[in-house]
Amino acid sequence: MAYRLLAINIDAFAGQSKSRITKSTKDAIHYARKKKVTVCFYSNRELPTVKKMAKSLLPESCIIAHNGAYIASELDKPIYIQRVNEECTYEIVQFLESFDCRITLSTENFSVSNKGRLPATLVKRSMWQRTQKFLYSQYFVNFLSEHLFEEPISPLSIHITFFKPGERDEVWQALKNMFNEVSFVKKGNDQIEITSFGVTKWNSILYLAERMMINRSEIAVIGVDEDDEEIVREAGIGIVMGNAPENVKQVADWVTRTKEDDGISYVIKELLRHQRRAAEEEVNKLD
Repeated sequence: MAYRLLAINIDAFAGQSKSRITKSTKDAIHYARKKKVTVCFYSNRELPTVKKMAKSLLPESCIIAHNGAYIASELDKPIYIQRVNEECTYEIVQFLESFDCRITLSTENFSVSNKGRLPATLVKRSMWQRTQKFLYSQYFVNFLSEHLFEEPISPLSIHITFFKPGERDEVWQALKNMFNEVSFVKKGNDQIEITSFGVTKWNSILYLAERMMINRSEIAVIGVDEDDEEIVREAGIGIVMGNAPENVKQVADWVTRTKEDDGISYVIKELLRHQRRAAEEEVNKLD
């Protein structure tokens, strides 16, 4: 099978700064592009984080951020943006404020959080990416619902971190019963990620593939997080890093080496080598 779209979770590079990403990893990604494979970097993280990683690896790549709510065919060319509407956001925040948690509303340009257990004096942090002339501001307010009443926000994603053990699952069930216009994803033991209904990383990869007239069977993915299970299971070939959670490994077609053992470089080269060999065998059959 020839794979035409390679989607990589940027968490597969976790712990590697721009200067520490190995040359073999960069070479493998550029080699895939040279072989006419479209490369996409995806994540549940905010846009500037995904853009920074993509720019350091392959500037002409596609990106998917905010758990699938933001898709760009190039770094600065969004082709799909799906937000949680203002009214729903306000009602969710009102409900969540009765629990001990931090709530973060993220857009492509800024985020707003309640202070929760953060220092009372904290008001704003900014992330400046000089090479992209991109400023991402993080604001902190005492009461998020009051802020939304004055300045409504339609975020790409809502991220909640709970501070009391076991409270996350109780809130998860309540939210699912109350709001059917949004999607919920559990993260770790204490987090929930909320996006507009139907928005998932896999649906966004499919959307990108369909625009490029790429079949599902021609999609290769490299996952690493617990919520990559759907992506790994549904892709033409689902690959996971050697240090991925067990639930993701169980649905994978291929478990590669760990991040520390240069698993991305290894699996890309092997995938393309198998692909080249299969193509040569097809040609020989025709002869």
